[in-house]
Amino acid sequence: MVRNDEGVSPVVGVMLMLAVTVIIAAIVSAAAGGLSGTNKQAPSAILEVHFYENKSYGDSFVNTMTIEHVSGDPLQTKDLSISTYFRNSTGQLIKGSLMGENTSKIRDGEYCGTLFINDQDRFGNSPLVNTEKGKYKSWFGNTSAVLMAGDSLVTPAQYYAATSEKENLALDEILNFKTYDNTGVIDNGYKAGSVITVKIVHIPSGQIIFDKDVVIV
Repeated sequence: MVRNDEGVSPVVGVMLMLAVTVIIAAIVSAAAGGLSGTNKQAPSAILEVHFYENKSYGDSFVNTMTIEHVSGDPLQTKDLSISTYFRNSTGQLIKGSLMGENTSKIRDGEYCGTLFINDQDRFGNSPLVNTEKGKYKSWFGNTSAVLMAGDSLVTPAQYYAATSEKENLALDEILNFKTYDNTGVIDNGYKAGSVITVKIVHIPSGQIIFDKDVVIV
C-alpha cells in the first residue's frame, strides 16, 4: 500500500501558523491588560482659582490667591502640581510652579506652608511653625492635606498682613515673581484685570484637572 503524504505538510504548516498566532495574541492581550492595570484614574473635581490684588485683612491689604474645591472627589494635595503662566508689563512670559510641601517665611522664627487648607476644625487654629524645615498637616503637599468639597487652599496672606512689609512671599514663590514692591520701583504688572493661566495636574495619572485663564480682581 502506497501512502500519499502530499497534502499533509501544508495542513501541518497551517496548523502551526494558527497556533503561533493564538500564542502571540494571548501574549499581546496579557501585556495590554497589565499596562491598563497600572494606569491611574484621575479624580474628578470642580475647582475655582482666584487671584486678588490688595485683598483686605483687617486694616491691611495683601495680594493673594485661593483654590476652592467646589464639588467632586477628594484630592490628595501631595498628588497635585500647580503651574502658572503670566505675561508681565514688559511682555515677558513668567512660569511659576508649586509641587510638594513648601515652606514660606513670614518673619524671623515664623514659617507657614506656601499654600494650606484653611479648615480650623480639621487641622487646628494655626498652620505656623517656628522652623524653616518644619511641616504641618494642613500644608499643600502633606500626606494629611486632603482637599475635599467645601475646602479652600490659601496662602498665608493673613499673616503677611500683620507684618510691616505687606508682601506675600508665598504668592511670589508660586508665581515666580515679586507681586508687590513697597518701594514703588518694581512693576511686574500684577494688578486687577491682568490674567494668569493656571494648570493643575494630577501627577499619578498625568491628567490635567484644571486649566483656565484667571483674571486678577
